[in-house]
Parts: sequence; C-alpha cells; structure tokens
Amino acid sequence: MRSGTENADCETIARRLVFVFPGFEPMPPEAQIARFRRAAERSAAVFEAKIAFSNIAAAADANGKTRPPPTSAEITATLTSSGGNHVVKTDCVFCVWDDLIATYAAAVLPVRIRRGFAALGTFLINGTFLRYCRTSWRYALFFLFPIVLTAVIIAIGIIIALTLGNLFSGPTTWLAGILIGSTASIMLFYLANRRWFLMTAFDDWALARDLCEGTNPRIEERVVEFAETLGNRGSTGAPEEIVIAAHSLGASFAIPALARAFEAGFAPKVPLHVLTVGSSLMKTALHPKAVEQREAVRRLTVDHGLPWTDCQALTDPINFYNSNPAGSLGIAVDPMPLVVKLRLKHMVAPATYRRIKRDFFRLHRQFILAIERRCPYSFHLLILGPAPLEAFRRHRTINRPPLAPSDGKDLGSSVVPNPKTIPANEAAR
Repeated sequence: MRSGTENADCETIARRLVFVFPGFEPMPPEAQIARFRRAAERSAAVFEAKIAFSNIAAAADANGKTRPPPTSAEITATLTSSGGNHVVKTDCVFCVWDDLIATYAAAVLPVRIRRGFAALGTFLINGTFLRYCRTSWRYALFFLFPIVLTAVIIAIGIIIALTLGNLFSGPTTWLAGILIGSTASIMLFYLANRRWFLMTAFDDWALARDLCEGTNPRIEERVVEFAETLGNRGSTGAPEEIVIAAHSLGASFAIPALARAFEAGFAPKVPLHVLTVGSSLMKTALHPKAVEQREAVRRLTVDHGLPWTDCQALTDPINFYNSNPAGSLGIAVDPMPLVVKLRLKHMVAPATYRRIKRDFFRLHRQFILAIERRCPYSFHLLILGPAPLEAFRRHRTINRPPLAPSDGKDLGSSVVPNPKTIPANEAAR
C-alpha cells in the first residue's frame, strides 16, 4: 500500500488526525499538552491565525477517581486562518512514555551514573559510535560530551589532591588533599548537572540501550500499546490525512509502533505521513542489535511506501544532521525520505537566538517550541495548520496562503533529497 499521494494537489484540508511522540523529557502528559498549547497559540499568532483547544483529556475518570498513568492523551485543536477564510480541526493523540523515563530517574545517583556509563561504553565497544561518526560527526561529538565532561571533572579533583599533597607535608596532608579534591569534583559535577543535565543524559543513554537490546520489558510493552493505539484510533473518525509526528528519541518508539500496527492489520484509507523533527532515530537504529527498528524503517518506506519528511538543523548537535532515515541505514528506496534542513535562528527573534545559541538542549527543543517570527517551519502549524503535509513536502514552507499572506521572504529552507546511501550489509556492521 502506498499512502500520502492522493491529496497531492489539495492545498487545504478541514480535518486531520495526528499522533505525537514526544522526545526524552521527564514531563507528564499534562505538562506536555500545556506546553504544546502555549507554543501552538504563540505560533498561530505569528501568522495572524487563531487556535482553540477542546476535548482535553481529564486527569480523572467519570467517578472522580485518578486514573493510572495513561499511555496516550488526546486534545482537539481548531485553527482559523487570518480573516476566517479557512478552518481546520485536528485531533492530536499524544503517545507518552514519561513514566518509563521516571523509572530511570528514580534510581539512586550511583546507579544512574553506573548505568549511564555502562550504556555509553556499550555504544562505544559495539561499533555504534563509529557509525555515528560516519553518519553525523556532530552527533558523535555530542555522544562524547558527557564522557569528556566527567573525565575533566575527575581530573580536576585529582589535580587538586596531588597539588595539595605536594605543597604541604604532614601525615594527614594526602588525606586532606583527597577529601578536598573529591569535594571539588562533587561540586563541579553538581554544577555541570544543573547546567547540562548530565543525569538526564545518563538516563537517556541507559533507556536507549535497553530499547535497542530489548532488556526492559516495559519498553517492549509500551511499543505494543502504541501500536494498538495507532491501529484503533487511526481507524476511527473521518480525517483527510493522518500524521505520525515524532521529536528526538520519540521517533525510536513511533517507527516500530507504526510498523507493528501495519503488521496487525492497520490499513488507513487516507494519506498517512511520517514527520520526524530533530530525530534521534539513528541513535538507536545504528546499534547492531536494533534489528527490529531497521526492519521497521524498511517496511514503512519500501513495503508501504509512506511519505516521510525529516526536519534537521545544523546548529542542533542532538539531531543527526545530514543523515537520511532510510539511506543512512543502507535501505534503498525511491523516493528516499525527504530531508528538510532548517535554520533555527530564523524561527526566533535575534535576542532569543543570542540567548539560546550555546544551549544545545534548548536548541534541540526549538523544533517543537513556538516560533517568534514568520519562517518556513513551525511544528505546530505543520500538524495543526490548513495545508496538508504533502504541501509542505512540495513547497518546503508553511509561509503560504491560506495562512496570512506571505511577506515574500522565504527564510533559509533547503532540501537534501538523496544523501549518500550506505550499503545494507554495512549499516549495522
């Protein structure tokens, strides 16, 4: 089945269904939805559009009892373009996995550090890091960041201890030096964690390893639940298009879940598109044991021919810049998933960009945060706006009617339709 081309000539739609897969952020569904609403409202205002939300999932059942943590939450957004000349209603299903993240964060500090370094070591030893270097050297540097930073912190502590031991004599000097050096390292680690979220990074890598190797049954169960949600919810209602939208590591859940949904009999009768933004799919799919993920990509692109749009940005070191969801895994398909390169600095005001440009976690989140000025890309207007995703694939911009009339300046969007393809037998070697 090939989906996504039937509405190629249609520039507007009235009804859409979107499945949103968030990235690795320890945020409950309520916080995810609240941030999504704020960003959508701000982004719509940039284009002089109005957006209203309804049917927000409650936190309790009909009897007022608190529900167990959901695996999905749903809201409905209605966007009216400038002048009221077009209205589109979008049902958004959030496929959440914050509770899985919370289990990693709940461990005691030494366990979190040990698990994080064990995971990083695994990705180093099994050759995944070398594949990162070949696929996107910027991401390879990001991989090394927590290792190098921790090594520097430990080295500073050792230098302090050795310096004090050599400067002063006495039976307790070395002991005092060790204590002072250790204290300095602990304080530096604390400050580094506050600034660069080291512990979150360790949890992220631990979960990613478990996802690749299938060592956490709860992750496997969640992918199955997501597949059921996609199949069940995607077969109801009357949308004109269905979008699977994933940010960061959310893509590593979305792609296997969608492949399983198809395997279970999901057969959408409307165009279905895959949209990945700031994707970390390669983070897991390049792991030698992530066979299911690579096979899922192959089935979605080759067997089902789904149109796939992957948005990347040079200044975000956490996405795999210059990669291709299929080509970088050695999967030959024509056409390849469409890679759209974005400039994050064109999404926000100059003062905002000056403030965030050295904060790579904040830059990474910009893919799903509000825009501050008119530009070719807005996550929220892509999945809530009046134009089908196929229109963005053809025009490479949302800055077109029936949103507010374009100012005639298309800011820095470029496309790489066919990056270098790695032979299939080399992709995970």
